[in-house]
Amino acid sequence: MLWFERQLVATMVSHLGHDERARVASYVEGSLGAMPEHIRLGVGAESLVLGAWARLPGALGGALHDGSGVSLRALETNPLNPVRQYARLMRSLVLIAEHELQPGAGG
Repeated sequence: MLWFERQLVATMVSHLGHDERARVASYVEGSLGAMPEHIRLGVGAESLVLGAWARLPGALGGALHDGSGVSLRALETNPLNPVRQYARLMRSLVLIAEHELQPGAGG
């Protein structure tokens, strides 16, 4: 997983215990790695761009951080559709991981 992806997943699973966070992050990393190369390339490129944006000092960097990590609200309400879709993809992967990793789940 790239830096920004890891930061975003960490923000999304901050409510979980340490072991659960690690399992979800591992599941998401595996899911990203299993994507077809052309899709993973696009997701990775967007992660790099958003990661660079998040690291810029000043107003741009502050737009993606809310003090506790990456600001999901900034991504999910962004006027650019590809940014909103990126946030939805990452949230979907985290939600699937949380449900698949529950005790008694079929996965």
